[in-house]
Amino acid sequence: MNKFLIRSSLCLLRRHMCTPAPGASQPASRASAGPKYKPSDFQKFILVWTKKYKSKAEIPQFVSPDLVERSRSEARIKISNILIFLTCLASLGAVLSGRAAAKRGESVHQMNLDWHKQYEEDYKKKHGTNES
Repeated sequence: MNKFLIRSSLCLLRRHMCTPAPGASQPASRASAGPKYKPSDFQKFILVWTKKYKSKAEIPQFVSPDLVERSRSEARIKISNILIFLTCLASLGAVLSGRAAAKRGESVHQMNLDWHKQYEEDYKKKHGTNES
């Protein structure tokens, strides 16, 4: 079994490291096939937003799939960066809010104690009036 694993690993390694024989047919690349993809309205919006085209009117009826895929990737990166920035702002706001609450003397522990005190008073009122 060990020999089998080594042999299959070597065959796999040779297959990936070999250069093609001269005159062997090479598969045509996607870019050379020409634009054969019709983008949707949302994809047109992404193409304009990522500045591949200046407006929706300039986008041809058919574009290459690679162009759409690159635009989607760039849009994903832009959205991720925006979300990172918004997360940082929200974190900063939470820190500032917490510091302001600490200056006012508010804390989660004190709020919990106040809630228990209020709950106990309500319980005593409720059961104190029923017993009379």
